[in-house]
Order: sequence, then C-alpha cells, then structure tokens
Amino acid sequence: MNIDTIYQSIKNWKALADSYRSGNEESGKELVKLLNQGSHFSVDEAEIKVWKIRLENEPDKAIHAYAGIDNNIFKIFMIDSVSDAKGDFTDIVVKELNRTPPYPSGNTAAEFSSSLPITSESAIYRNFRFNMYCSEWFTGQKAEPFRVISIPFDDYERMRLTEGQSCTSFFGLTNETAVNTSIENYHIEIITVKDIGIDSISQTAENYSTPRPPFTANDPVGNYQLLLKSDAHL
Repeated sequence: MNIDTIYQSIKNWKALADSYRSGNEESGKELVKLLNQGSHFSVDEAEIKVWKIRLENEPDKAIHAYAGIDNNIFKIFMIDSVSDAKGDFTDIVVKELNRTPPYPSGNTAAEFSSSLPITSESAIYRNFRFNMYCSEWFTGQKAEPFRVISIPFDDYERMRLTEGQSCTSFFGLTNETAVNTSIENYHIEIITVKDIGIDSISQTAENYSTPRPPFTANDPVGNYQLLLKSDAHL
C-alpha cells in the first residue's frame, strides 16, 4: 500500500471513532464489527528481523500497531518505534485479521524459555473475554477509543523464530490492577504466541502491549508520527 492510502486508512478509523464519541451508536457497532472480522494475524521471522535491526540502539524497543480501515476491511499497520518517531515510513507492515486457524508448527514448549510468560489459561481467557464481551467493553471506550497499540519488541523477540517461521497475534482484554471491576475498565491488548497448541501457549505467550491514546509523558504523541501525519492528511 502506498503511504497516502495508509494515511487515509488510519484517518478512516479516526473518523468512525470520532463519530462514535459524538454519540453515533451505529459507528460504535461498526467499529466492533471491524475488530471481529477475524480472530488473529501472523508476524513472520523476516519482519521481526527488520525490526530488530532498526531498533538495535533503542533502549525502549516497541512496535506500534495502528488501526485502520481500507475498503471496509480492518487493517493493522505495524512500524517500529524508532522509524515512527523519525517519520520514516518506508517499512510499514500491513496486516489483516484472519479466520483460518494457523497451522501448528509442531514445536514443543521445551524449545522456548521465557521468564515472564502468561499462562495458557490466562491467554485463552483474555481472548475469550474479548470475543464474548467486545461490544460491552467498547461501550466504555466512547470517550477515547484506541487508535494504536504499542507492543514491546521483546514480545516478538522472545519468540525466537527461525527462518520461515511465524508467530500468531490476537486480541485480548485485561485489567492488571483491579479485581472484580466492570468490563468497561479493561483495556485491549495484543497477545502473541509461537504455537497455538494448548500445551505450548503457556511457554510462548507474551502480552505487555498498551493501547494509545491515552499518551503519557514517557510515551508522548510525538513518538507516533504516523498518527500525526494521518490526522493531517487531506
């Protein structure tokens, strides 16, 4: 996709979100439908390799996943945080949600070791929560619907993919600070697994992504040049 089409796609998501914020409930329903056009997307080893090179000297490595709409199809535009902050849009990776189950890699959990994985039960339940309660959750996001999800690069680097391999990412809903809170207080996340086998998810699931907005002093909107350029696109 050319950059003008990407700008417009991101702006299309913003326009629908703004309409929802203004009280158009049908726009909110459309956003939920878009988020549920598929169950997952894949990221391959070659894409991670490019990100690793670009992020080599960056202490806070992240991948920015932008929400967009192109011809009524939900798109995810992924760019490393260094390139995004510089406004270098030469290597934007475009993803669509897929409903076809990814083919199991056959790798065993023993091949991977991470000090901070989430359990298979947690990964599955967070995804189940998103699938079952997305509409109810999104009602609570009217004041500030997400536009970008910031994913620590470690989530992908820990997959330790070899040439030709890919990992699977899917949405979840989580709230790490409150207990027995309303679903509206949860936030969207991207969970990434190396293998979809139930026995191996617990060894490969990573989930430290954060939706934007809101932006913070440590992660200001200036780090998201693709967002700013899209908003200014005519």
